[in-house]
Formats: sequence, structure tokens, C-alpha cells
Amino acid sequence: MKRCALLLSMLLIGQTALADDGDASHATVELSNLLPPPPAAGSTAAQHDLEVVLAMQQTRTDAEAAAAKADAERSVFRFTDTLGPGLQAKMLPKTAAFFARTTALDKQAVKEAKTFWHHPRPAEVSDQVHPLAKEKANDWSYPSGHATFGYTTAVLLANMLPEKRAAIFARADEYAEHRIVMGAHFPTDIEAGRLAGTVIAADIMQDASWRQDYEAARLELRHALGLPDHPSQTMDGGDAR
Repeated sequence: MKRCALLLSMLLIGQTALADDGDASHATVELSNLLPPPPAAGSTAAQHDLEVVLAMQQTRTDAEAAAAKADAERSVFRFTDTLGPGLQAKMLPKTAAFFARTTALDKQAVKEAKTFWHHPRPAEVSDQVHPLAKEKANDWSYPSGHATFGYTTAVLLANMLPEKRAAIFARADEYAEHRIVMGAHFPTDIEAGRLAGTVIAADIMQDASWRQDYEAARLELRHALGLPDHPSQTMDGGDAR
């Protein structure tokens, strides 16, 4: 835990700023300069990574496999089971647009990092791995794009809806772990995605050019859930993270 906190603090200090206009097509979050490298081939850490994937493959149930396949979709509305029933994109256009913009930023940042490290996916490392879906050609493993998306989304949602912080992060953990269930990623890919997503979300919240869209999505979400514009200052401490 201390190691993760130290890594995260170093990432936040050393992060590359977003472009002045905040446009995801021009923003740069150079994860290859921020994240630690993936485990080296043949190392103890790499062997442990593979053992976890194989163990998950052996024990996954049909229900877990189905849930993991459903979570292959990158959408903030995968988190609506945590937020409340009936939330849909057509009801929340500002929320949908804001998170579509963040997804584009995530994809750009992760693509650069994956290309830099060229870390193979589990099925390329061992023929004992039988993934539940075929991944795109030349779409490398480290860091996990889905995990990055999940934690970027979780940090932003948790700041919009601090009353639901614990449930949101629990859902992000599940969303990310489903990539191991799928046989698509190693545990270290997921951890890198957690750090990457946190850094990207922090950048977004600190960048003035994102503020208007963030605030519009925040208010739209809170109104849809019947929550006041501003959360109470005395919330249940058990929901803090």
C-alpha cells in the first residue's frame, strides 16, 4: 500500500500537463514517462502474473465470464448499477458527452504507452491461456486500457458523487479485474491502469478548460439521482476512500 501511494505521488508530481485547450485530440499524458515498466520476461514477477491469470481462468464461473464480457464495453453507464436504476445516456447527454471526451483522452494516452512497451498479452506468453475474446492485432497489454478507463471514470464520478465513493471504487475494482477474468490482461497491467487512470483524472480536474463540462456533468448527474447540488459536509466516514 505504501509503495502504491509513493508511486502515485511521484506520478502526480511528474505528470505532463494537458494541452491548453483541453482537447483530447491534442492533450498529452505521457504514461511511458510516468509509470514503472512492466515485469521483464522470465522474471519472478512475470511468472506470478501468469500464474494469477491461469488460476483465474481455472476458477471463473459462467456468471463471472458473462459479467466480464459485458464489462468489455467502455462506458460510464457500466457504472449505473452502482449509481442507481434507470440511468441512460439519453437521459444524461452532458454526462455522456463529458465521459466520451475523457475516454478519448484515455485511449490516446494508453495507446502511446502500449506502443512504447510492446508488452505481450497473456495468450501470447502462454498457450495455456484461453481468453474469452480475441483482442485487436498489435494492441499490447501494458497498461490495461479498460482498467485505465475504469479508474479515470471512478475518480471523476467519486468527486461528482462523494456520497457514493466507496461503491464507485468497488465497481472500478470489479471492472478492472474482469480483464484478468477475460484472460486479456495481467495483474500488473491492471495496477498500471489504476495509477494511469488516477493521474489522468487528476489532470482533468485541475485543467480549467475541462471545468465547465465537468461541472455540467456533475450537476446533471446529481439532479438525476435526486441529490442536492452540493453534498453535505458531514457524510458517513465509512464511505470515504
